[in-house]
Amino acid sequence: MSNEPRVCAIIPVYRHGKTLRNVVEKIMDKGLPCVIVDDGNGDETKSDIAAVKAAIPSVEIVSLPKNQGKGGAVMAGIRRANELGYTHGFQIDADGQHDLGVIDEFLKISEVNPEALVCGYPVYDESVPSSRKNGRKITNGWVAIETLSRDVEDAMCGFRLYPLASSYRVIRRSYIGKRMTFDIDILVRLHWAGVPMIFRPIKVIYPEDGISNFRMVRDNVAISLMHTKLFFGMLLHSPVILARKAVRHGAR
Repeated sequence: MSNEPRVCAIIPVYRHGKTLRNVVEKIMDKGLPCVIVDDGNGDETKSDIAAVKAAIPSVEIVSLPKNQGKGGAVMAGIRRANELGYTHGFQIDADGQHDLGVIDEFLKISEVNPEALVCGYPVYDESVPSSRKNGRKITNGWVAIETLSRDVEDAMCGFRLYPLASSYRVIRRSYIGKRMTFDIDILVRLHWAGVPMIFRPIKVIYPEDGISNFRMVRDNVAISLMHTKLFFGMLLHSPVILARKAVRHGAR
């Protein structure tokens, strides 16, 4: 079998049908096939997804009967990409907030570092809500504790290039949050599994008419509970984490 990487984009879609086609076209201009995950959408967004499929027949559609949340949709996309024989899955949101011009850079980094998770860390303009910036600082502080490291520059950005073999193993072996906790949860667990991580900046915008699926109270409570779970998980994983750090330090 060829050792050449096979990369696809995994695009979870919930209520972002109007921006989907533009995102898909930009991704495919970069030569990436797309796996679109319909996360239990209503009729209007389903119609938008069907229109993209009609215009671009090569896209793969995964349809979830009920809304599972962003994490559930991404994990469904990872499973399908793995079944289709892809080696890497590029998680890209359908809302158009991320600068897709950096796709080539991420692909080049992954080609040289095929075992690594290549992650974006956000560079904001003035449109970012202050609550998002402050929430990120808190979460990144918790993640430093949960990984016993400063390896993670940002734990919440949903623009990531996953090595599918290691990511699929973690998904199969762990219960990972299916909603807005997912990006943090899987990143910490991949770090525990010893997956190397590379971070690169990406511009992020928050358009005034953008649709947010983040629910302030529900999702912040869920994130707080997740950090509690990950903290105790860190205690269980700490011997392995510390041994790995000692090996890395000794190799320098």
